Parts: sequence; C-alpha cells; structure tokens
Amino acid sequence: MLPLALLASQTLWAQQAVPGSDKFVPNTLVKGQAPDGAYPFLVITELTLPGCKGTGLTSEQEETHASISESASRQMQLLTANVEAGFKTGGCKRTDFYYVTDTLDLRSVMQIFYKDNYGDYPHTVTIRPDPGWVTYLDLLKSAGK
Repeated sequence: MLPLALLASQTLWAQQAVPGSDKFVPNTLVKGQAPDGAYPFLVITELTLPGCKGTGLTSEQEETHASISESASRQMQLLTANVEAGFKTGGCKRTDFYYVTDTLDLRSVMQIFYKDNYGDYPHTVTIRPDPGWVTYLDLLKSAGK
C-alpha cells in the first residue's frame, strides 16, 4: 500500500508540466513503488476540449483540463482508493491514468459524472486489469524518466 502522505501529495507532480506542448507526465512520486499489487486495475479517462484547435493546448486550456482532472480524481476517490499514475496530452485531449483497488460501479458513476458536469466535452472511461502497471511503466518511458 502507498503511504497516505504520498497519496495526499500527488497533486504536486502535475504542476511540473510545461503548458502548450504535447507531453507525457508520469507521477514520479510512485516510481519506486510501482507496481503496487493493491491497485490492480487501470482506469483511463480521456476528455477532449470542445472548440480546441488541435495544435497543442494553450495555458488556459491546460488549466481547464487540470481542473476537470482534479474534479474527476475527487469523484473517483469517493468510490475507491486510487493512485494517479500520470497523464498525457495531445492535441485537444487529456488522458489521465489511475490505478484503483476496486471497479464496482466505477465506470457508470464516472460516465454520469462527466455527462452531468461536462456534457459538451467528448469523453471516454476505460477500465482494464493491469496488475503489473505496464501502462505506467510505458508512460515513464515515453516521458524519458
């Protein structure tokens, strides 16, 4: 299990990203503890900003994505313990990666969350087993970490 202090400090890592460019941003705070068998399921959320030009995100769009991601993370935390593994941005999309302990009702609740709060934003929620944290390790490689 990850220490509670580590889980509480996860929002700090995302602030290291440079706005305006396509990027891979892994949560390096969990690098030494991955994979964590207590979190065997991967949740991937992807959100597209409507009206975005697709040439990379502006600082304002980056902040919008980060704010939505923070809200989604809080919603997910109400359902199950999770570890934010990182995110990637490309064009108008932000994809967030979370490892969770349980997936019961998670997909339907998250889809309702996005529909009710961000109905104009195209989004997907994908859940799959990834006990070896292969996706997280690939995110680290893509980021050159």
